Amino acid sequence: MIKYLLVSILLVITSPLFAQSNVRAWYADGQIWVVWETSSPLPETYAVYAKPTLFTSTDNATLVGRLFKEEYGPGALREQVDSSATYRIPNGNGGIYQLADNEALFVATPHQAGALFFAVVAWGETAVTPGINITPTVVSFQYDPANDPVECHLQKAFISPFNTNYLCFAYYMWADGRQNQWENRPDFPVMANAAKNGMPSLFLISAPEDLDTTQAIPLTVWLHGGGGTARQSLAGSRLDIHLNPQKGILLAHNDDLFGKLLTYYSGFESVSKHFGWRKNYDPFTGDPPVAVDTIVNYTQRRYLWIDQWLMRHFNIDHTRININGHSMGSRGATMMAKVFPNHYASATVLNNGFQDDDPPALIDVAFGPTALSFPTNLTGYDNQTIHFSTAMNLEFRLSSSRDLPLIRSFHGKNDIVGGNEWDAYVVGQYRTADSLGWGAQLYWSERSHGPDTGPDYDDHWINGNAATEQTVVDDVAYEENNFRSDVSFPAFFNHRLDLQNNDPGDGTPGTGAAGVGDDWGSWGGYHRWDWNNITDQSGYWSSVAWLESDAVFDNDNCPHDSLTADLAIRKPQLFKPVTGTTVHWRVIDVFTNQILQTGMATVQEDDLTVIPQVKVFKNDTRKVRIEVSTQPVAATEAGRSFFEITVSPNPSTGASVLTVYSEKAHKATLRLFGMTGMISFVEKQIYPGENRIQLTDFGQIPAGFYLVEIEAERQRTVVRWVKI
Repeated sequence: MIKYLLVSILLVITSPLFAQSNVRAWYADGQIWVVWETSSPLPETYAVYAKPTLFTSTDNATLVGRLFKEEYGPGALREQVDSSATYRIPNGNGGIYQLADNEALFVATPHQAGALFFAVVAWGETAVTPGINITPTVVSFQYDPANDPVECHLQKAFISPFNTNYLCFAYYMWADGRQNQWENRPDFPVMANAAKNGMPSLFLISAPEDLDTTQAIPLTVWLHGGGGTARQSLAGSRLDIHLNPQKGILLAHNDDLFGKLLTYYSGFESVSKHFGWRKNYDPFTGDPPVAVDTIVNYTQRRYLWIDQWLMRHFNIDHTRININGHSMGSRGATMMAKVFPNHYASATVLNNGFQDDDPPALIDVAFGPTALSFPTNLTGYDNQTIHFSTAMNLEFRLSSSRDLPLIRSFHGKNDIVGGNEWDAYVVGQYRTADSLGWGAQLYWSERSHGPDTGPDYDDHWINGNAATEQTVVDDVAYEENNFRSDVSFPAFFNHRLDLQNNDPGDGTPGTGAAGVGDDWGSWGGYHRWDWNNITDQSGYWSSVAWLESDAVFDNDNCPHDSLTADLAIRKPQLFKPVTGTTVHWRVIDVFTNQILQTGMATVQEDDLTVIPQVKVFKNDTRKVRIEVSTQPVAATEAGRSFFEITVSPNPSTGASVLTVYSEKAHKATLRLFGMTGMISFVEKQIYPGENRIQLTDFGQIPAGFYLVEIEAERQRTVVRWVKI
């Protein structure tokens, strides 16, 4: 606290008088553009005041905005794209005005038509002189959100410095900042608190130079890590991840939250963590919170609005928007996918620690101390308040939607960087995600923190930068070709119960002799399904699925001939049986039509359809079609054997009887699975008709949830049993 006060006093005492002149303003594209001339030395901050009548002192006017040096001049654009850049804005007459090197900018967003005088002073000054630092006449402005909405503005077009086959475009937009975060214009949400009104934000677009926009194209979003910039995610950069769109455009956001006191004096990063900041945060003072404050998702609103703006101005396919992030960006991508789950087809998160952490200094002035777990303005699926410290994990839903998009997480057991390090919390998140059935594919390996800290990952999933040396599933082109937000998908889960799968251990960092568990592995990462061959009808659902076996990079191929997992139907469009409905399911060989598994299931709470223990094979062995119906389906075909099993009573105290009905004699294997894997098995002769088998044949079994499986002649059927 003393540090903040000393810095603030120092800046005030040593600040000279700064000149600003030729202040003028005009209205265009839904906003008011205030421009003035500066002189050296440039002040740390400028303040803009307004009033309907002429005024000579800021004491008699309203403060409408205050900007850092990096904001009244395009600091991010100069740092990342062009060191000599100046703002490029609409001139109010249908053309463009390019600011001179000595000109600065503030942008206000009106909420009603009107007319105001605007004055500009260096912070701490109060004198306003007509003809010098105030507009010469009153500035009239309109308010017509429907016909004259707020826009983003192109600053520069350039060739990607990382791949000359890509064109890049730098855009700015300026936020409407208000203390009431719900006081939105119809065309433009509130994206900042009052202290950050008029805050500029940079984003970069990359596109193949031969991109065909006559058809709807996908959009891939990339969020940088802490201390990073949007430039890191231009096309052709980060060779470990192949940021090369082929069918659409790549959007890289810059997490802009400039605060000189934070950046240079306390060591904090001037970032919103791709989420927002607390409602009463004032970066110009750097004061820590004195009471619990609400953290508002200002940045999330900005990102969503920019996507929507791109949809209006580019031919974006709204069903093929994928979001990605590394480190801090992975937290941002996770939170965006959970707050707006129907907006995204998938989210890919690299090295996510899944929880907020305190910065290096004593307290985080933008978010409050982690220990106090400041609340956000969001409520979860069950209407509970969401706290920022847990908003980026895989356990809580952050919207009223039941289902999330497909989430893919990559982490490294040698990551020891800050709150993203490999630890027991990360492993706990993996186990939770694998058990919930929301749709998650989880990977871990020997990698460290990632591309921001070295030339490459050099781990199981990445052995080099060639296409044949690294996984394709984190490539932009892979996302463009596979995922959709308007299609249901089979969310395979409980992979950890299949003993063939690897195990990440207990969170102890390190690999080899220093590690615990397997150095690399995946829960669900080998599963594939045909997004274009999913049938989703009111009483019937089906999907074709397999395990990867013909990948360009060999490590992407499943090391096992088959894997078994539960399946939840997520994002159903029409297949929506209600809780308690009995559904009939079967698994069929796509090429031979052989029925491999059959069974019945009861739709779970929340109208969730779950099919137990579905066996999927490598695609060079067989692809399977998984069918689920609210009506009984043909259980056998001519010349095919089949069986069904039931447990009664269920739940039971242990005296339940397993009833097996078969059309022919079998020598069958019965297996009992618990939460940690297979517990016991017995061999039984099955005869035509009804066979009754005591579950006590499996031995002494404690109370719990179990799966009973019968397998004969390469056919499997599974039923759940609850022992109480």
